[in-house]
Amino acid sequence: MSSARCVSPRWLAAADVPVASIYEDIDQPVMIDERPVSFWHAVTGGEPMPTHIDLARLLAAYHAAPDCPCDLATFEPLRVSESRLAKANGVDAKDLDFLHDRIADLTNQFDHLDFALPVGPIHGDAHTKNLLTDRGQVVLIDFEAAAIGPREWDLLPTSIAVQRYGLPEQQYQEFAATYGFDVRAWDGYPVLREIREVTMTTWIMQNVLESKAIADEFALRVACLRERDSERPWHFF
Repeated sequence: MSSARCVSPRWLAAADVPVASIYEDIDQPVMIDERPVSFWHAVTGGEPMPTHIDLARLLAAYHAAPDCPCDLATFEPLRVSESRLAKANGVDAKDLDFLHDRIADLTNQFDHLDFALPVGPIHGDAHTKNLLTDRGQVVLIDFEAAAIGPREWDLLPTSIAVQRYGLPEQQYQEFAATYGFDVRAWDGYPVLREIREVTMTTWIMQNVLESKAIADEFALRVACLRERDSERPWHFF
């Protein structure tokens, strides 16, 4: 199998990691207007509804999949946030300066973290919204942010959801037990969590001109980062 700069569904299928299935009757990808295009079977939906236990189970299987044939990029967690700041509109200069400074500091801290889990292929955006049900089984989707990086990154969204979005602690404990590792017990967790929250803040920053609600949410998130407040609830968008 030739290498690719994206996660290969055939590799994951061979490793018994349930993902959306690619259409096998066409030699893919097809180049259209110099862009690669792939074709997939439609996901059926239905029951069972995906849960945090499903997410932990699929992440554990994905992280354990051997012999990755994909030429994935090296994980750089704050590179996208830096590019978002460079294109920001409607954002106070003091907020931009603060975020620039935090990114510089956190990038340095990230480079010195001692990770507990092996480095390898990660999903990059692992939360239950990236699970679907297909023909009676839960599958993992959306590998756009896949990279070679620390597996702890894929465990962060569920842990952050407890304090920011009201996920019940019991669901997090089930998630951690199913995966086999509690990322919150790792010494580097506070740094990696703040990095994740900076990426979440710059993501919503891109849309501050769309509505007052989004602008208010951006202001809330920046205030939490400034004050090192890890408890105040955030809102889904």
